[in-house]
Amino acid sequence: MVFFHMAQRTFKIAVTKGDGIGPEVVEEAMKILHVIQEQADVAFEFTDAPAGGAVWKKHGVSLPEKSWDVMKQSDAILFGALGLPGLPPGVAEYAILQIRQGFDEYVNLRPAKLYPALYDKCPLKPEYIGDGIEFYTVRENTEGLYVKIGGIKNDAATNVMLYTRKGCERIIRYAFDLAIQKKFTKVTNVDKANILDCSMFWREIFEQIGKKYKTIQQENYLVDAFCQWLIRKPYSFEVVVTDNLFGDIISDEAAFIVGSLGMAASGNICPGGISMYEPIHGSAPDIAGQGIANPIGSILSNKIMLEETCKLPDIGASIEQAVEVALAKGRTPDIQTKTSGAKTCSTREMGDLIASELTKILKS
Repeated sequence: MVFFHMAQRTFKIAVTKGDGIGPEVVEEAMKILHVIQEQADVAFEFTDAPAGGAVWKKHGVSLPEKSWDVMKQSDAILFGALGLPGLPPGVAEYAILQIRQGFDEYVNLRPAKLYPALYDKCPLKPEYIGDGIEFYTVRENTEGLYVKIGGIKNDAATNVMLYTRKGCERIIRYAFDLAIQKKFTKVTNVDKANILDCSMFWREIFEQIGKKYKTIQQENYLVDAFCQWLIRKPYSFEVVVTDNLFGDIISDEAAFIVGSLGMAASGNICPGGISMYEPIHGSAPDIAGQGIANPIGSILSNKIMLEETCKLPDIGASIEQAVEVALAKGRTPDIQTKTSGAKTCSTREMGDLIASELTKILKS
């Protein structure tokens, strides 16, 4: 597969490795981008932008102004994971909210796909897998309970679930447009409209916008019902649009269904602006430095970056193809089974294997 472009484009990438296993998985993601740089007419310029728990310990802030300035001058942010034991709750992770809201990354795109090589790792019975599992969770990323309005006072605590018409309309439109782009036929809305005023408002807007997409089937689920249907018939979903809190929860459930949190990629996307790409897993400090973390979520985040920021979907598809081939040959411990027949790989070996397969694909 040979790629021809009018002229080489250089993309400036801010790199935030973070805490725990973050540096380990980001190194493997960068390895993949180096392969692309060698084999295709595209270049990447990497600049470190430290953030997270270790940074907070040193500087008293989890996102220093210098790192923020690097991010502002970049085309995209390649992000690891934040959080360390023994810190005040949320001080490391607050950097993520600052980035998402500061760059108006209102789309959190989280694909979930069960690759054929990992059918033996799926916890579901075959009848619940159906013809296969592949869908996208489109999570609103800048509003809802995560706006940090509220607090603890005396014997009570509050958080405000804030939604604006603009915020709802733009994420719901993105979901319908994604369905068309991916040649899907259905968009599923997930809310709690039987109880929450915010969800009633959200559903009303979903149904209003849905009238403009007459070729796309639409359905509504309450979030509690959806969580069990995600186990009973995950094969039936294509694009799922939901709010910030619900999307955070159900996408983690989806990741386990397709093998492991380590398999799950995400994009925090500001269409036309600066976006951040990261695996959805946490910093996992209990396994940091052991070389057993799964880098595939971080590597597949590159795929989303190639599609959304770089506008090179063919190269993005090649990353996923390389992952599929590699999974038949090697697995990290979190996705290994006794019957797989694949080699157990370290973090670095898994990255090397995918890089090798990607090189073959891009050269062919």
